[in-house]
Amino acid sequence: MKRVVKGKAWKFGDNVDRDSDLFAFQYVLESHSGVPLEKLAPHVLESLNPEFGVKVGKGDFLVAGKNFGHGKAHKEGIRCLKSLGVGGLIAESINKSFIRDALYFGLPMFTGEGISAQIHQGDELAVNMETGEIKNLSTEQALKAAPAIPHGHPLFPIMEAGGQVEYVKKKVAGLKNA
Repeated sequence: MKRVVKGKAWKFGDNVDRDSDLFAFQYVLESHSGVPLEKLAPHVLESLNPEFGVKVGKGDFLVAGKNFGHGKAHKEGIRCLKSLGVGGLIAESINKSFIRDALYFGLPMFTGEGISAQIHQGDELAVNMETGEIKNLSTEQALKAAPAIPHGHPLFPIMEAGGQVEYVKKKVAGLKNA
């Protein structure tokens, strides 16, 4: 895992729901009918910001308030965020079910009380992916957030590998080389 990732902040509010906000259920159904997620990814978060899925850059960060990712446990929205190259999620709090699913896909997540008030739309951020230290390059402010899956946590190797599939691939490769 790259230690420091730089990217622009995309700001969202509290209670971002998986079904209506992150990735509308109509697109979940389309993905189940065979439409590739890469074609549907531009629709991620479109109800909150129609430009997000089209203009988000590789390494950019979602910044949100409290209770990010509540709702039904559809994983397609997380997969879209990963396919768009989102660097991670910074929020005041993240739904536990979302954390579990985002871990599976290796989406880095950070939480910090009051963090969303200190970051504005378009701010340039440098985030230490292991410690959660954030430098707001636009304001020169140093911020502190905690990784949802911290270094040393038993599940950290999965996050570090980029998700569960990549973790298993590396384990199998290690067994073949042993």
